[in-house]
Amino acid sequence: MPPGDPHEEYRSLQSPDITLDRIHLRVDWQTLRRLPLSGAIVFNFKGLFWPLPEFRDEPYVPALMANVLRHGKENLMKYKNTWHVEHVALPALDRWAEEQEDKGMVEKGWDAKTLDESPYFPGWKEKWHRQQGF
Repeated sequence: MPPGDPHEEYRSLQSPDITLDRIHLRVDWQTLRRLPLSGAIVFNFKGLFWPLPEFRDEPYVPALMANVLRHGKENLMKYKNTWHVEHVALPALDRWAEEQEDKGMVEKGWDAKTLDESPYFPGWKEKWHRQQGF
């Protein structure tokens, strides 16, 4: 966001009126491709914004996201500009993480760390097919 942008003001306070359905997470999909004829390497990325409640049924993801929000490098978290929504996002992520343990979707007391299947979570394909109408 450029300095002086009118939305900059919204990020300086934690509004009690903000709701979960207004919080979106930016996810960057990044790829490297080698062009077949020239052999040049092309870097591409696409920024996507996902509604936070979308992560509720994705195993491990709420605990991972809460871990990043709490323990991410200070300068990186300042750059990501998450502070203004953390008061709503963190309690929800903690609730969903506990819910997943109670339902047996994840092991109780697991250590939140990068998944072995990263960047995928168990069941991602089924969820994607369901959302695409397969």
